[in-house]
Amino acid sequence: MKLKAIILGLFLSLHIISYGQNSNALFIDEFNVSINRSTLKDDNTEDRYGFGLGTYHSFLPDKKINLVLGFEYNRTSQFKKYMYEGHYASATDLIYRINCFSIPLGLRLNMGSKTKFFIETGGFADLTINSNRTGTMHTYLPDENNQISYKESEIDEKIGLSNSLGFYIGIGIRIPISRFDLIVKPDYKFGINKLYSYQDEIFNRYFRINIGLRINKQMSKPRIDNG
Repeated sequence: MKLKAIILGLFLSLHIISYGQNSNALFIDEFNVSINRSTLKDDNTEDRYGFGLGTYHSFLPDKKINLVLGFEYNRTSQFKKYMYEGHYASATDLIYRINCFSIPLGLRLNMGSKTKFFIETGGFADLTINSNRTGTMHTYLPDENNQISYKESEIDEKIGLSNSLGFYIGIGIRIPISRFDLIVKPDYKFGINKLYSYQDEIFNRYFRINIGLRINKQMSKPRIDNG
């Protein structure tokens, strides 16, 4: 239910844009969709794809350097070959899916006149709203005769993961199209802290391709009614 509410809220942002486009104080001036891939590959981890949605506001939009505040939903995924589950259990072939409400805050340096290239960097908080995993659980429990009884079962369960804090960096291009700018922005989000730490660890780090629209200055100006 929380996941559906976040996605619905981000789509409603477009509705807000359509009603607020004549306001000088328009808050949401950018919207994008994204595809991501985790960047955690090691001996026990494989990368997987995910997706996201985002809305943003640029402070000082007419300046060369903008302050950009965002509200995003990001779903990331990663594969774990093995996870320690205690003295009598382990899990294998696990897919972790992490759903986050994300808040990035960064600086954007713009270069160019009409078509603009930019560099953007800052910090973010990924607030975990839902996370789950699927895979195979292996248990090795002693029976009444103190003999080890092995059982194997498939799991599909919710898990409690911590929030992620980190920094991001990206480069992009803004291409004027009518009353909007088309934005293409690859970026990388590096989560510093561990989401899970026992015998094994889980981080949230991923590369994204963002494609979106930004309302240009002409669209945000009020109309003059000569009638």
